Amino acid sequence: LAVPLCPSPPSIRNGQHDSRGVTEFIPGMSVKYHCDPGYVLTGKTTVSCLPSGAWSIPYPRCEVLQCPSPPSIDKGNHDSQDLEVFPIGLVVNYSCDLGYSLRGEASIHCTDSGNWSLPLPQCAGTP
Repeated sequence: LAVPLCPSPPSIRNGQHDSRGVTEFIPGMSVKYHCDPGYVLTGKTTVSCLPSGAWSIPYPRCEVLQCPSPPSIDKGNHDSQDLEVFPIGLVVNYSCDLGYSLRGEASIHCTDSGNWSLPLPQCAGTP
């Protein structure tokens, strides 16, 4: 009785699997996925060839790496209040409320790892 083989592993947008060059995928085999630079993998990193000859689901997805909303600072604000997406490389500038002065760098940027650069600026003074 022939064992059903799986077809080539599914392609995912902005990512690849580690099984280039493998020609036969038999039940029990797994392939691992990774994302292109600037993308982050969501879901499981591997899919498995099932006894039915199909790949396990769901397939992993690669989504654009971005930062969370910029942090708030006491007695101050940033210039990106109206943005919903904060991509890698974005620079956010802070300013202080009237009567307060900015200490530290006025801007931060979204780093390659999806975090905001540190330290955050601070607003000092008395109203």
